[in-house]
Amino acid sequence: MLENFLYGHQGDSQTNYDAVRYSILLTGIAVIHFVFMIAFYITSVYFMAVYNTAIVILYFYLARIISNIKNLGKLFFVVLAEVVIHSCLATLFVGWNFGFMYYLAGLIPASFYLAFSITAFRRKLLYPFMTSCIVFVSYMTILTFAHFVPPFHPDIHSGFRIFFTYLNIIIGLSITFLFSALFAVEVNSMQLRMESEQERLEDEAHYDPLTHFLNRRSMDERLNHTHRNAIINDVPYSLIMGDIDHFKNFNDSYGHDCGDFVLQSISKIITAQIRSKDSACRWGGEEFLILVNDGPDIAVEVANRIRSAIEAYEFNYEGKTLHVTITLGVSGYYSSAKVKTLIEIADKRLYKGKENGRNQVVYS
Repeated sequence: MLENFLYGHQGDSQTNYDAVRYSILLTGIAVIHFVFMIAFYITSVYFMAVYNTAIVILYFYLARIISNIKNLGKLFFVVLAEVVIHSCLATLFVGWNFGFMYYLAGLIPASFYLAFSITAFRRKLLYPFMTSCIVFVSYMTILTFAHFVPPFHPDIHSGFRIFFTYLNIIIGLSITFLFSALFAVEVNSMQLRMESEQERLEDEAHYDPLTHFLNRRSMDERLNHTHRNAIINDVPYSLIMGDIDHFKNFNDSYGHDCGDFVLQSISKIITAQIRSKDSACRWGGEEFLILVNDGPDIAVEVANRIRSAIEAYEFNYEGKTLHVTITLGVSGYYSSAKVKTLIEIADKRLYKGKENGRNQVVYS
């Protein structure tokens, strides 16, 4: 929930979340200016009091219509300009020691956070760079001016001087901490999204999207690795080639959605019957190739478990019970064999089973 609020969603809803974030920020700034307005009225600094009154009205109005504002990037610079102007004017009217320039530094992490969290910002580094330049020039200009020109209202009570100073320090530190923390969270969230996207792309590159079995390329890599290991360490392995019996009938009779349903169901059955150290691949349309990291005797047992489980399973599709069977051929590694040869042997035994009536395991 918090992540949705901070970052929104991709697509059309992103603008709504941007508007909510900006609305809250604008309301918060309006409340701060309201406090300044009251304090300036009490201290008889009427120009700043009137200025803050107008700014409070402006921010509350902007917070209300934020969802209709198209370019939030320009709005940020309006806020930046207003805050800088307010800091400079307040310093000129009451003096440097009141601390109105303290919270300008907090605008820099705020610009980084907003630039990276709002999709309207296309040039991510331009906004923080411009913000830093504006803050630096404003700060140095007013610092220099304050050394040579006395404040317009030097006679403010010391109690209000302490109030303004502490309030400005608190505002400055709070803004800096808040947006620095939010920026760190934003960067971390971006990293997590990139890692998640990388995992998704790797999954798409290695797995069949329908059955979630290895795709053919990934199985080729795994077979080659297993074969090298068998040659070097004399570790046996076996292959099972399976083909769904009369699969075309399901597509012709009930449509391709039914065929996909059968493939997905069988993939789950195969996954349940093979061991964790074995691998399954969607080799063709309705063909499966299973790598068994053991000798052919174990592979035959695995193949028979798969065949029996599929035959016994009730495939219920749109109120119809389908009878599905599978024929499997098994081959085992031997020293002079190549991977291609073992696949061809398993495939030939598979089709031998087809010719002998289907729904069987062939290893001979």
